[in-house]
Amino acid sequence: MIAQLWTAVLLGIAALGSGAGVASVVTRRLPVPPATRIALIGAGGLAVIGVATLLVGHLLLLGPWLPYGLAGLGVLLGVLARTELVDAVRAGWRGMARQFRTYPVPLAAVSLCLAVAAVATLAPPSRRDEIEYHWPAPLDWAASGGWTDSPFKHVDGFPFMEIVYTSAATQGSYVAAHLLHFGAFLTLGFAVAGVAASMGIRGTGVTAAAALAMPVVWDSAYAAYNDTPVATFTVLAVAIVLAAPRESVRAVVVAGILIALATSVKPTGIAGIGIIGLVILLRFLFGDTAVRTPPDRSAPDARPSVGRLLAQLAVLVAPATFALIFWSVRQYAYTGFFVDPAFFAEPSADALSRLPDTAQKVLAPFLPFVSGIIGAGEPWGGRTALVIQLFLIPVLVYVIWRRGAVLRRTMLMLVPAWAHWILLGFRIVRTRFHVASWALMVVAVRIGVEDFARRHPRARFWLEAAWTVCILLGLVDVSFEMFRHIRAMWG
Repeated sequence: MIAQLWTAVLLGIAALGSGAGVASVVTRRLPVPPATRIALIGAGGLAVIGVATLLVGHLLLLGPWLPYGLAGLGVLLGVLARTELVDAVRAGWRGMARQFRTYPVPLAAVSLCLAVAAVATLAPPSRRDEIEYHWPAPLDWAASGGWTDSPFKHVDGFPFMEIVYTSAATQGSYVAAHLLHFGAFLTLGFAVAGVAASMGIRGTGVTAAAALAMPVVWDSAYAAYNDTPVATFTVLAVAIVLAAPRESVRAVVVAGILIALATSVKPTGIAGIGIIGLVILLRFLFGDTAVRTPPDRSAPDARPSVGRLLAQLAVLVAPATFALIFWSVRQYAYTGFFVDPAFFAEPSADALSRLPDTAQKVLAPFLPFVSGIIGAGEPWGGRTALVIQLFLIPVLVYVIWRRGAVLRRTMLMLVPAWAHWILLGFRIVRTRFHVASWALMVVAVRIGVEDFARRHPRARFWLEAAWTVCILLGLVDVSFEMFRHIRAMWG
């Protein structure tokens, strides 16, 4: 176990230092809220580890030295970006302290459960997909010293997270792989908080807490999976676009790269183009409904021209298209197939039993109203956030009645989230493929809740109490699986 943890320390240094380097480059001319900056560090660290491991594997040099080399790279980049790292830590600490003072109960409960989840990362792999291919494929590549036609399913085409896990597999550390995924889980929380901050939400911490405290996200937090990282890159792309002026092409370039990373993790990640494209289009139509942080009163937010809008959309599509082509050609080089043959093979009886029937596809558009209650079985997948169940319909009624800015701000979050769920959901209705949708829906309902509380101060206590109860119930829900996982570790 000491060796397992040592690998985790090395890769943690690599992720933190290299992520700070990436964040310093991105935020140099693109001011973002502190939470978004921290999320950039986490996502940037995963990206650098993945790209570096990919290159080393193509050179057939994979070996136990790799975590040390990545840690050295992290130290170098961290030293060069030390100002960015220190500033991010200070700003993040101040922001979290403010949130804790205002919302002590839900955030203390989430912090406690996060500590337990960190302990759960020490347990050996036990979830089905992790045992079948997410972890065995990295072990096989590490033993081969480079990339090969893998005997494990789904990993020859879009294996970015399996490549990230290969850095841990070179020293046989499943704990390090689990903690890399746990880092992506935490990064998702900061990305949600960043979106909330850019949308002018006061309770950024409890918004992020509600987005994390649902089984569809939390239950895989301490395993080596790939659904959460797809959502992490996608939601962070939303946060970057919202933090920038509407006419910013630079922000869309960063968002496009993040969607390319999401696509590299899982081909369904390319649907993130639709989410970001709708956010850009709705901001173009609605006006600047987001609150930039820090606000720049000397530079008013100009409505971009149609030409600039089309340029933004082209810039958004290009990186993900490149990623799609790159991974498809790479898969062909190893397997002789541009597309995973498993997608065209006759499905097994088990696979058929987990696919939606016609009635379920028809019901898919309405699933957000009930997915916090039903779930945990296919084809629906894990349960989502209880705050969506409690507040979604009342918030919809309220913002439609209020109209104006609150309606535009809510729709800016809700329309992309629902479109992503419905359009992809007619084919794939498993909630874990749509974590980005649930995260943005949480932000949407929080906008309505805070607007109502601002206009009706006497209701604030009861609204916050209900929000807190939903978070606590969500934590209780995820705790059963978490403690079962830990109990299995101790035999």
